[in-house]
Amino acid sequence: MTIEYIDPMECWSEAVIYNGIVYYTSVPINLVDDAYIQTQSALTEIDKMLVRVGSDKNLILDATIFIVDKADLPAMNQAWKEWVVKGRAPVRCTVQSNLMHDDYKVEIKIIAGLKNNMSKQI
Repeated sequence: MTIEYIDPMECWSEAVIYNGIVYYTSVPINLVDDAYIQTQSALTEIDKMLVRVGSDKNLILDATIFIVDKADLPAMNQAWKEWVVKGRAPVRCTVQSNLMHDDYKVEIKIIAGLKNNMSKQI
């Protein structure tokens, strides 16, 4: 099995695909000082990457969400609940953490299957 590196850079790749699974970490593009909007922005970036590699949010298996401030948990959860497919929520872990960009309030790491590797389309 080969490993496919999507937009590899010196220190990381935008995404990696191996054995029918895509690994991707999303950060918000919209860096306004609001966790709800930043979460929506990061989720939009997830949607874009999943379409690009032949997947969608129905196929997300696992998500790890990093937030800087626990007080932002309700806002992040609201954006997540509006976005996630009802009845198909992935395993999820939320962690409070300092993030490497001072303006980030949220960062989301996902693992998802690819459509062409699914035995039954959703």
